[in-house]
Amino acid sequence: MSIANIEDQSNRYQIIWDLGRRCSYACSYCPPHRNNKWSPFLDYDNLCKTVDGVAEYALLYDDFRKKPALKKLSFTGGEPTVHPDFFRFLKYVKTTYPFFSRGLTTNGWFHDSVLDKVLSLTTGGTLSYHCESTDKQKKQVVKNAIALRKKFKVNVMFHKDYFWECADVCEKLEKNGVEYVPRIIGDDHPDDKKSIELGYTHKYNRDQMKWFRDYWKQKGQNVAESGDTQRGLGRPCCGGRCFKADGMDSYFLPDTNFLGWSCMVNWYFLFLNSELDLMWTHQTCGVNLKGEVEPLGKISEFDKVIEDLAENLYTKKVPMITCPKTFCGCGMCITKSKDNIRETFDRHTIDELDFFKLDQQTSHWFTDITTKRAFMEHDFKNKNEHGLQVY
Repeated sequence: MSIANIEDQSNRYQIIWDLGRRCSYACSYCPPHRNNKWSPFLDYDNLCKTVDGVAEYALLYDDFRKKPALKKLSFTGGEPTVHPDFFRFLKYVKTTYPFFSRGLTTNGWFHDSVLDKVLSLTTGGTLSYHCESTDKQKKQVVKNAIALRKKFKVNVMFHKDYFWECADVCEKLEKNGVEYVPRIIGDDHPDDKKSIELGYTHKYNRDQMKWFRDYWKQKGQNVAESGDTQRGLGRPCCGGRCFKADGMDSYFLPDTNFLGWSCMVNWYFLFLNSELDLMWTHQTCGVNLKGEVEPLGKISEFDKVIEDLAENLYTKKVPMITCPKTFCGCGMCITKSKDNIRETFDRHTIDELDFFKLDQQTSHWFTDITTKRAFMEHDFKNKNEHGLQVY
């Protein structure tokens, strides 16, 4: 990679909160750690208790920033709108913590009564278009996308077997003033053969990859020129963030291998998974403040996680994560540096704060405790009438 420095321009601290895997869809490319029909819902009281901890954690970071961050709660799943207490909980957040914007990642399949609540109680988010749903469902999703276009963008999930339908949907969205991103399917490492075999990562033919490359070139972005998965193209920021890549405005990178880079991901993200009762710095990265791919701690023990962070910050010398991975999914857009992060760190944090660079750890499937691995172990221990899922 020729780029040596990436700097976030949004000053946004984003808490991505997975409320549970239960979903109204069952897409073939959505793996078991992201989707099912039976996962339990966290009750309303525990939702409120958890967001109290989230607010304290986010505000603690603010004490050590040059400028307070914009704070965003982003709810995902599964499908958050199927949670019976979701909109009641959004009202609580809106009233109790008005400094949080309230984002939603949704498949967009809901009727007008839910649409009205999404419009009134969320501040924006992402709607995804999935080709494997029925014609009636897809028509409703496009209708909702148009109704939500002032606050939501659309991720069009480009299924390799429905590719040109997806291209047509993009044209329709553009004609109706809807912001969209054509998304290659696959959040695992692009060379993960098992993921490709199970259909969780898609490989595309030459004409399909040419469509992707032409699209991003028309947007003025540099793209990779060989390959038939995500690695053969590059990656846009899935949240639509604009960032500086060696001083140039960008929202797309042709390569996301940041192995050995210094990274400030913990200053920009927090990920919670209600079903697992665990939290990570980030949902796809997962590197903690020891440089290991492991959770920060349990949600039910949020006080301890807050104490650990406070201990780091109040010593005025905080750990700087060294990336242990060769592929960055979501999170590529935040501040990081290949050689020297000092200048950008000082620009974003108070003058009294210093850092020490963590040693680079080894990232490996058999040692990393990612959400995927945690769910594999969770589901194996809790086998029931639904059987063991294929990972």
